[in-house]
Amino acid sequence: MSSARCLGLALLSAALVAGCGDDEPDTVDAAQIEEEIVLQLSSVTAKVATVSCPDDVESEAGAKFTCNAKLDKGGSAKVVVTQQDENAFSYSFKPGSVKLAGATVDKELEKDLAASGVPNATVNCPDPVQVKAGTTVTCPVVGAGGGQATVSFEFTDESGSIDQSSVETGQ
Repeated sequence: MSSARCLGLALLSAALVAGCGDDEPDTVDAAQIEEEIVLQLSSVTAKVATVSCPDDVESEAGAKFTCNAKLDKGGSAKVVVTQQDENAFSYSFKPGSVKLAGATVDKELEKDLAASGVPNATVNCPDPVQVKAGTTVTCPVVGAGGGQATVSFEFTDESGSIDQSSVETGQ
């Protein structure tokens, strides 16, 4: 075979291989999305520690997909990602998917109780605490003097923010 013919076949093969790559659909940058979720969705009660998104999602305006988030101290959540346009995405916790570590909720309630005149109380919420906006959650409390009671509260949203005005103690 002549060298010109070998060169021609090599160029044709290279052109075919290069042409195949052009038909591949663009995919979203999963690593970038994961970083943005950590930055945008972390709150006092739902601090996002790590996120895992699928790496084969086609880039298309209006497309939605779900990522799994691990929250600080053992909580978890699912995050719905919506692609607004080529480089813009919105993120929200999937309603009913957020589970907070009991210890995280305990600390927030203990701060709230101390601020309202009940210092040194120890709250012991179940682990995990299922987040549902507008639903009352009740946890046992032991006061500084050993007295036992309960504390009830509601979440204001699906991210696990506690409605400060809803925190009440009971017997």
